[in-house]
Amino acid sequence: MDRLLVVSNRLPVTLSRENGAWTYKRSSGGLVAGLAGMKKMTSFIWIGWPGLSHIDLIFLGFEIPEEDRDQIGETLLSEYSAIPVFLPDEISNPFYNTFANSILWPLFHYLPVDMSFDESAWEAYVKANSLFADVILKECRDNDLVWIHDYQLMTLPRLLRMKLDLSGFKNVKIGFFHHIPFPSSEVFRVLPVGACILKGIIAADLIGFHTYEYGRHFLSSCNRLLSLATSPTMVRVSDGHIARVGIYPIGIDPDPFIDALDLP
Repeated sequence: MDRLLVVSNRLPVTLSRENGAWTYKRSSGGLVAGLAGMKKMTSFIWIGWPGLSHIDLIFLGFEIPEEDRDQIGETLLSEYSAIPVFLPDEISNPFYNTFANSILWPLFHYLPVDMSFDESAWEAYVKANSLFADVILKECRDNDLVWIHDYQLMTLPRLLRMKLDLSGFKNVKIGFFHHIPFPSSEVFRVLPVGACILKGIIAADLIGFHTYEYGRHFLSSCNRLLSLATSPTMVRVSDGHIARVGIYPIGIDPDPFIDALDLP
């Protein structure tokens, strides 16, 4: 039977250390809420960075001590069906804070800020995505479905595809869902590594967006920056691969709202 591996920058779990012991608390957020309903209908393994509490971020940075990782990994898998990706501090900070949140996020939201491209932050972004691919590769099996989420992991589909092919995996399908706006090609093209990012995304078999506008901007960027043939529902990649493109507005889990109607 096909398995589903969900991959995002953050796991839906926040870790904190109290009196020398690690505690685990379910996180909130848009992606967690969006997948809550699906969790009731199907099982999946969630792969991502285990978030730390604000206090632990101050004292530990992004990095979880090496000696604690095996125990944390066992607990996450047994209690949350989750597999952690441990990122070293020298990669996680420029990957997440500098490139993802200070360059990509403002650009994709059309925010008028003075964006300064940082080559070392881009290298950290790619390296972090490669480390995610390594963790997925260890867990993956033939015929698995790998569903990658959001702007922090846009080079991951291509990196994972390359590693899967080199390792001889068969019929592993890759999906990518982009949760934030995708800017117009005129805006996106100012990003010096825009072509590399597009090549990363189109290695997926299915690419999803919330709105038709975001999908149209993405297809236009593929056509104008990569000179690829596109239609409203696909990108035809030069190696014969076809990436399907769809519009899938995320919903909510209605059950908590229905239950709330009965509250006094």
